[in-house]
Amino acid sequence: MKSTIKRYWGKIFLFLIVLGPGLITAFADNDAGGVATYSVAASRFGYHILTTLIPITIVLAISQEVGARLAVVTGRGLGDLIRERFGIRVSIFVFFVAFIVNFGVILQDVSGLKGALQLFKLDYRIFLPIILILLFIFIVKSTYSKIERFFLFLILFYLTYVFSAVLAKPDWSLAIRSIVMLPGKITFNYLFTSIAVLGTTVTIWGQFFINSYVKDKKLTSNRLKYEQLEVYIASILSDISTWFIMLAVIATLYANRISITGAAEAALAIRPFAGQLAGLLFGLGLLIAAFLGCAIVPLSTAYAFSEFFGYEGSLENDFKKSRLFYIFFLIQIILGLFVVLQPNFNLFQITLYADFLNGISLPIIFYFLYRLSNDTELMGRYKNSRWQNILLAGSGIAISIAALIGVAGEIFHF
Repeated sequence: MKSTIKRYWGKIFLFLIVLGPGLITAFADNDAGGVATYSVAASRFGYHILTTLIPITIVLAISQEVGARLAVVTGRGLGDLIRERFGIRVSIFVFFVAFIVNFGVILQDVSGLKGALQLFKLDYRIFLPIILILLFIFIVKSTYSKIERFFLFLILFYLTYVFSAVLAKPDWSLAIRSIVMLPGKITFNYLFTSIAVLGTTVTIWGQFFINSYVKDKKLTSNRLKYEQLEVYIASILSDISTWFIMLAVIATLYANRISITGAAEAALAIRPFAGQLAGLLFGLGLLIAAFLGCAIVPLSTAYAFSEFFGYEGSLENDFKKSRLFYIFFLIQIILGLFVVLQPNFNLFQITLYADFLNGISLPIIFYFLYRLSNDTELMGRYKNSRWQNILLAGSGIAISIAALIGVAGEIFHF
């Protein structure tokens, strides 16, 4: 009996050791751009948009697991592996795609931070630069473990969306049934919006981040099953959070046919229907989501930059040893700040298009995940199973088809 209890607690201890990469990546997918996209989608389609959550959760779990497994087994980042296996020309192309898409997300997050500060009556021209400067100093001066604990602490604030949804009083029975019900008439606009929701949940930056972050954590293959479990649990918890975000909007704005273009608008518009506290909690969630995104997304691109071009890049290294890694992180947030501080700038007005771009770019990354995770020389007995291949390839094909239909609908206004 004692030995059974000891083994049980030993497994829990090992799970807690690996805890971090899956949770941080999955919840950071619900960044300011994510909250904006979920809010806009929910205000347009109501309970019908909830049908997308289970397929998106499956795609998120499968793709993140592959990225984590590649890092644990090979000890190298995704950028390293693409450069080594496919050459520098392909690496430059993939990095260019990742940089463009990721920078769009950075603009969303900095813009989201600006909007959240405005919600709390704070002068963004003063506080936005201060917050981003302090973020850079924290990233440079802290160790990997301290940064990870801080990110995990921030995830707790996503509970604000749970409380906000409860205060909004949605139809809980319909909310649960809508997860598995077909949405009825599937329009081109619905497909376009669904790809945008997918693109803000399953992200290009997320694929690079979890891979490099796991590599930085230095997990070994004997702990792979615990990391896989963490990724699966994180994917489910993250999309439960998405469900609550959408419900808060559906029960208030969709129910009253109010149109919005972003998350800050949603926080303001929720107040008359669900009360000041619900709007305040939604706004606080946006603030934390934006801050987490401002940290994670530039880090993902900095990781990719270092790996694609063969530079040292690790959160465990000081500024001197990983100078280019930290400078590239800084350049991104400075550029984002410069753009967002321009008068009348509001990226949330095109937030669905930014996330749709991420969604249609995913098959490119899925192709490399598929090739690398099936490479026997790299992965040995840890290469993809038949079902993993079916789900990963099927996801890429389904996204491509839906994206083409969505683009056609937007162009020809079907």
